[in-house]
Amino acid sequence: MTAVPIDALLHEFKPDDYTVKMLQAIFKVVPYAPTLNHYRSMEEVVRTLNPNANPIAFGKVRIEAMGQDIQDVLWMGNLLDTGDKGYALFTGLKSAVNLVRGQGAAALETDDQQRNDAVLKALGIAYMAYNAFPGSVSERVEAFRTTPAGQALLMYYASIEVALPFADNAAVGTANVVDRLLQSAPAQVQKLTGMAAGKSLEGAVETLRSLAQPIQKVVDVAAQYTKPVAQTAQQYLPGALGGADKVAGLVANAADVMPVYRYLSIRLAAEGAAYRALKGL
Repeated sequence: MTAVPIDALLHEFKPDDYTVKMLQAIFKVVPYAPTLNHYRSMEEVVRTLNPNANPIAFGKVRIEAMGQDIQDVLWMGNLLDTGDKGYALFTGLKSAVNLVRGQGAAALETDDQQRNDAVLKALGIAYMAYNAFPGSVSERVEAFRTTPAGQALLMYYASIEVALPFADNAAVGTANVVDRLLQSAPAQVQKLTGMAAGKSLEGAVETLRSLAQPIQKVVDVAAQYTKPVAQTAQQYLPGALGGADKVAGLVANAADVMPVYRYLSIRLAAEGAAYRALKGL
């Protein structure tokens, strides 16, 4: 795979894109969510992580961005958006439709495929966290949890892919919903390995174990705001949540209309490169 300059990728998404606006709106609903500043260059990414950065980092960051680990973050972000044709977004927001309409029992329905998909997404996020940053697993997890892009991925995943579709488990505080989801992780590792086209998933499983409790903490917060999150999200999905007969239309369009993981993975790759450049000085 040819390495892709992240500078160019940062320009793929504009501040007024539906993907960006939806995320910003959702994050305003849930407390402690990060701010999604618009990055126009790698220099801005470096300054976000360190406003007093050594100018040498501005040149070094582009070298780091072309490294295989950072490029693999981009690869996984694309895979998560296209590998299941937007299934997770559809199932999470289908639950959101029912929440908005007050259909209590229907809002709590889940199935094995949905749970498996949530685990698959968690593994993908762990893979990106492991590859974005250097150091031990604990150091990588800490960097992921404390950078804006990592926080955004955690918030989106917890809100849309866990709190909404698994609202019953999350809202009533039954034994950690994330731990229960991850019980099926071994089978999903095998599935993701099959999708990985020879790429190593080394570190992803251990990283996910370390991320389980941080994810659960965000889920505990997001679970209290499922209805306003759903009401907010529907504003940026034209027609998709307007009626039960229209929900299915989201399946075909989600990957193209709302490439959330691609957007967030570009930000994570950029911040990972900046983190490496700053750390190496």
